[in-house]
Formats: sequence, structure tokens, C-alpha cells
Amino acid sequence: MICLSATLFDYEWQFLLQMVTRINYSETYTEACDTFLQQIRTLIPYQTGIIFQASRENGRVKLSSPVSTEALDDSTDHAFFTEGDYPHWNEFIMAPYSIVFRQSDIIAPSKMEKTRVYREIWEKRNVYWGLFISLVYKDYPLAVMGLMREKRDEDFSARDIYIMNTLKDPLERKFYSLLEGKMRRAGSMLHPEQVARTASRYGLTKRETEIAALVCASKSSEEMCQQLFITHATLSKHLSNIYAKTKVRNRTQLFSLFNEACL
Repeated sequence: MICLSATLFDYEWQFLLQMVTRINYSETYTEACDTFLQQIRTLIPYQTGIIFQASRENGRVKLSSPVSTEALDDSTDHAFFTEGDYPHWNEFIMAPYSIVFRQSDIIAPSKMEKTRVYREIWEKRNVYWGLFISLVYKDYPLAVMGLMREKRDEDFSARDIYIMNTLKDPLERKFYSLLEGKMRRAGSMLHPEQVARTASRYGLTKRETEIAALVCASKSSEEMCQQLFITHATLSKHLSNIYAKTKVRNRTQLFSLFNEACL
């Protein structure tokens, strides 16, 4: 059997299935992260691996709760991944769905070397090539998973991207199940009266205010439609009107807007 760039051997498929099973057996976010980082190295060699919980604030990504193959003991280590503006990252992180991308696909290595984030963070860590998954469930960010290699190594291949894309959906479902409670607790922090006051500032109708409150409670589209007895098409129309009035682009930005207004 010939192994093409995006084709796996039978034993590699078997390993992938076993890997997904091991991750699904994980009971905590940290355990799932550790299992992924340990297992994926068999199929995709890398130097440094790191996973962060993800959220969005003011239209930008916020990363927290790092789990890494290296010790992250202080703020300097934490800065390895969180400080600085990553060129063109937001268009991937802000996507309403999970996505796999290489660092070299969004910015040429020669340009990356001139950025502050490379000079002050990546270069000091002796990493150069990066392969990432941004896990997003129904427009709610879950995690960013990154594998990195040294400059002397080759960039991640089409085969590596294929493997990560194969894992993307099961990882999304697992991390959503692990982080759903945290997301809902974050959403439930806003009192209905606070939501109503903010909604009135933007001229939202009674129905639009109800929908905004459900968005702030991290309700899914299905849950909102069932609770309000409306169709998905009607919900989409209301959401479009809310976005236009509040000048946001998605539910995450809407929640951030209401959360900041209620502080």
C-alpha cells in the first residue's frame, strides 16, 4: 500500500480510533488535553504542544487555563502563547466553526520572523512551525490546540493537516461536553433586569430582548426555538436584527457586549 500525503495506513486509522476512545474516556479538561498531547505525537511528531481554553472579548480571542508538554510556571511562560497580536489569527479564531490551520498558511515564514510575537516569544522557545485546531461549538469558542516544531524541522504536511481535520469533530464534541457547564455558568451570571436595561439602550424589541437574554445564558439555537416556540428561520431573522442594532457580528460578541455593559 502506498501512503500518500493525505492517506493513512490501516494501522494508523486503528490508532486514531483508539485515540478518540481514550480522549472520550477523559473525565476532565486537563485529562483530555494530556491524552491528546501524548497520543497525537505518535502520528504527528512535534517539539512543543499546548492547549488553551478559548473565549472572546471585544472581538478578540482570550486564552486561559494552559495545558502544555512543557512546564508553565510563571507569567513569562504563559506569555509564550498569549501575548502579542498574532498576524491574521483572528479570522481563524473568530470563525463560527472549528478549523485547522498552519502558521505558515496565514503568514509567510519570512514575514513571521519580523513580528514581535516571533522575536520575543516563539524564537526564545526555539519553535518555528505551528499546526493548530481552533475548537468552536455553535459559534462558542472552546479551545485552541497547538503543535510546534523547531526551525530545522520540516513544516507540518498535508497529511498532518488531514489527521487533525479527522480529529476535529470528535474533539469538538468532547471539549464541549467538558466545558459546557462552565459556559452556562458564565452565561447565567447576567441578571434578566441587567439584560433588559442594556437591551433598551440599543432599542431592542421585547422578543429581541428575550433572545438576547437566552444568548447571554449560552442557550443553543435549538433550545431557543423550543423555548420561544419559533422556527430557526425566525430566530435567524431576529438575531440579524439584534446584530445590526448592537453592531456586533455573532453571539460571542453579543454576550461580551451585554456582559461589559452590566459590569
